[in-house]
Amino acid sequence: MTMAYKAHNAVKKHLKEQWEAVCNGYLLELANMWEWDCKSYGFWVGDDVGGIFSYGDNTFINMEEIIFCVENDVPQEKYIEYTDYCLWAHEFGFTVPNFESYFKGCPIAPKDVQERLTKQKQELDKLIREEQEKLKNNAKANQF
Repeated sequence: MTMAYKAHNAVKKHLKEQWEAVCNGYLLELANMWEWDCKSYGFWVGDDVGGIFSYGDNTFINMEEIIFCVENDVPQEKYIEYTDYCLWAHEFGFTVPNFESYFKGCPIAPKDVQERLTKQKQELDKLIREEQEKLKNNAKANQF
C-alpha cells in the first residue's frame, strides 16, 4: 500500500466524519425546532447518516428535507401536512411534489377535492365489498 493511497483513505475517512457531523448537526437543530429527542425518538435508516431518518410512528424525512426545514424554519405541522398530502396523492394517482415545491405553494389538489374523492372512494370500496359478499354467498348456494 503506497503512502498516497493511505493518505487518500485518510482524507476519505475525514470527509465522511465531517459529513456525518454536519448531518447530525442539522438533525439536532431540527429536533430542537420540533421539540423532540432524536436519539430516543428515531434513527438513521440502515445506519446511513445523511440518508433517511425515521422518527415517531414510521414517519420518514430525508437529509434534503431536514436541511430545508432547518434553513426555512418549517414548523413540524407543515411537514406532517405535506406527508399526509403525499400519501393521499399517491393513493389517488396525483403528482407527489417534493417538499420544497410543496412548501413554496406548488399546485396541489384542494382540500375539498381531496375530501370529495376520499368519500367517493370509501363509497366505491363499500359497494365492491357488498358485491364480493353477494358473489361469495351465491357460490355457497350453488356449490358445484
